[in-house]
Amino acid sequence: MTRRESFQRKIVYLVMIACLLSLLYWLGAPSVSGTGGEKGSPGGKLARLRTELELNQSELGQIDPTSETIKLATFGLRGVASNVLWGKANRYKMKKDWTNLAASLKQLAKLQPNRVSVWIFQAHNISFNVSWEFDDFRERYRWVIKGIDFLKEGMKYNKGEPRLAWETGWYLRQKIGRSDERRQFRKLFREDDVFHSQPLPVHDLITEQDPRDNWLVAREWFLKAQDQVRARRKPMKGTAPMIFYSDAPMCLMAYAEDLERDGIFGERALRAWKLADEQWRLFGDRPIPTAREQNIQLNKLEFYEKEYQRLSRQLDALGPGVREQIRGEKETARAEKQRREKEAGKTPEYAPPIRVTNEEVAKQITGPNRKKAVALTLKAETARRAAVDLQRDRNILAYDYWQLLAKMEQTEEAIAARKLIYQGDQAYAEGDLEAAREAYRRGCASWASLLQNCEEEKRRREAARVLDSSTPDDVADIFVDDVRTVVRRYMIILDKLDDTFPEDFALRDFVHDRVNKASETVAARGMILKGDQAMAAADPKEPEESLRAALKSYEDAMVQWRKVLDEFPSLLLGSDPESLAEIDQTIRKYVDILRKLDEPFPANFILRDVLDATSQPRE
Repeated sequence: MTRRESFQRKIVYLVMIACLLSLLYWLGAPSVSGTGGEKGSPGGKLARLRTELELNQSELGQIDPTSETIKLATFGLRGVASNVLWGKANRYKMKKDWTNLAASLKQLAKLQPNRVSVWIFQAHNISFNVSWEFDDFRERYRWVIKGIDFLKEGMKYNKGEPRLAWETGWYLRQKIGRSDERRQFRKLFREDDVFHSQPLPVHDLITEQDPRDNWLVAREWFLKAQDQVRARRKPMKGTAPMIFYSDAPMCLMAYAEDLERDGIFGERALRAWKLADEQWRLFGDRPIPTAREQNIQLNKLEFYEKEYQRLSRQLDALGPGVREQIRGEKETARAEKQRREKEAGKTPEYAPPIRVTNEEVAKQITGPNRKKAVALTLKAETARRAAVDLQRDRNILAYDYWQLLAKMEQTEEAIAARKLIYQGDQAYAEGDLEAAREAYRRGCASWASLLQNCEEEKRRREAARVLDSSTPDDVADIFVDDVRTVVRRYMIILDKLDDTFPEDFALRDFVHDRVNKASETVAARGMILKGDQAMAAADPKEPEESLRAALKSYEDAMVQWRKVLDEFPSLLLGSDPESLAEIDQTIRKYVDILRKLDEPFPANFILRDVLDATSQPRE
């Protein structure tokens, strides 16, 4: 190679290096803040992109010198270091070395401060997994709060990240308000001066009424998450928007329920339920994005139903009497079909109510109104589909249930019923069984009045039905669990007093209705009918075969009655004499067959407790 060629090659290398340096500067030049009134520099392409996409450390959250030092110290091996720390944390957890576990988690957070999943996973590990390793509920509470503090620490490094705020609210809801130790945890939470020394993210008039209640504090964090989602203009990952926006008003429902569990009634409880009702309705008015690529408002169900009804009336006006004519033809065809089935010896199947669709009406309209009838049918179908979709969305949240619960809990009967039962529980805890019995007797009467109000509300809703999709739930069922608990506790009090339910027991019809609806009751009655038929068909000359068949059917029936009694033990103390008499009648039939077969009464009789309750003779 000549000297000239060597020189030219060096020139080429220098030019290439200069080009690469220019490219690197254009890409990676850091941004410079202005000082002394001078304008700063936005930096290179990457610096400008980080600013636009809010990926700068200053945009993501607080800058921690310790965290930055640890990152540099790993010499680009941050992923390897993270895996090592994760492994250490898991080993310390298995060894129950809580001090080193906490240190490892802190180091891990410093190494990956902007990874939200690190904060969420390890906070769950602390609050849910580690806390359960302790027997003392105070230690459990301390570790639950440590997990919540871990989430709050993560917010410093992940500014505007809604998942951390939402998780904080969820922990306060699930671990403080719904765990097995919720009574102790709620009390400790109210007394936790250190936790409450930190200001809440949002503070409105609702929380000011009780700023140390876990439900209201959880609601504030859910509201903060909503604000952050609104600011980012995109939904939070991992949670459906409808569920996400329901969390805050649901906290008010739980708050009102727990006030009454804590013995707080009167105006304060009524105000809590009014707030829950109001916020739930506001939630129903909120536009919520869905997978159908459109926003919905849950409270617009009634609007679409009325719109469907209005358009259907306009269609009927175009063809007077057409709908009634079609319904008459369908009724005639159904009656003819049932007649033929009856003649053929078949049992007619259940026939739903006859429904005449708008499409069927529009097909019968001819002439100049034909085009208008088709247009009205299309509009009505659009309204119907919207109503069906909204009802399905409401069912996901049990929206109607919570709406009705908040309404009924504001009634005088509901407040009185819960207050009297609470007084009965207090008297029972103090050993005053007579006072407990009287409080429960009066409380049951209030519960019966409340259930009557529920039935009236159910009839009102059924009368207002427009579409099949909006079939109301059994309104009385919203209090089924509460009333069954009341009856069970009343039974325990009466049993300790060696007493039975009074003749004027107000919830007798409720118990009877629940027993009638039980699948075991239906099965028992079917087996009894089978046994009765076997007895009726018995051959007088050789009756033993039929008696054995009937005996087997009655035995099967008593197995089902056993399940009923296990589900409704209050029957043995006369909470529903009619059902108890029906069980007693089954035993009498069984005993009668044993006598005819000259067989002894079994020593391990499955319904022996019924014999004791009814004084049924065994021989």
